[in-house]
Amino acid sequence: MKLLLLLIWLLMWAPGWPEKANVDQLLQQKRWSEAVPLLEEQDQVQSHNAGSRLYYNLGLCYQHLNDLGRARAYYQASLRRNPWNSGLQSNLALLKAGLTEPEPEESWTQTATHCAPPALLATGMLVFSWAACGLAWMYRQRPRERWLWGGLGCFALAALSTTLWFAARLQPVQAVVLPETAFLMNGPGGEFTQSLNVHAGNLVEVVREQGDWAEVEALGKLRAWIRRDELMMVP
Repeated sequence: MKLLLLLIWLLMWAPGWPEKANVDQLLQQKRWSEAVPLLEEQDQVQSHNAGSRLYYNLGLCYQHLNDLGRARAYYQASLRRNPWNSGLQSNLALLKAGLTEPEPEESWTQTATHCAPPALLATGMLVFSWAACGLAWMYRQRPRERWLWGGLGCFALAALSTTLWFAARLQPVQAVVLPETAFLMNGPGGEFTQSLNVHAGNLVEVVREQGDWAEVEALGKLRAWIRRDELMMVP
């Protein structure tokens, strides 16, 4: 029975091994344009909810292909899932430095939303909540100061993890400008006056969508409209 289960497992996963090995080989050989279709296919298989590493590799490929818009979108997707990747932080800072239109610094609340991976925050929320409940029960059974302070500390950490997790989940929908130059309009239509230009790689927050247009908050100071096909949503 165990042998049969092992055989079924091998048959399910073996077809994906050569493809993954092929992608890693293409990345090592810096054949960026050939690696992109394989990586995007893996993303589609995972319903556009892949892991940090895959999105980082896509961002790296597009950065080397001088597609700043898609590179920024995939880097931001990777940042959401693993903000502790030093290579990602370095590449993202390099990309931001090369933007035509500089962006304002992130606020402390924006920085806090990606201070830790969401999975780690969820785990911390669960572990510290149970620890706080356990220490509270022990304190009721036999009051001791160390259990009291331990319980209060765990409660504070659980509250912090919960706050950060919800802040990350409730952050605005982000998108990245794709064309070299795009026009922000005062309203959803060509009859409105052009108000400001944004450029490839600029990150915007999507407020709402209306037909072929999206209302966005750009450069931390302006709310305007842009054509939907000129944006790529951050996965």
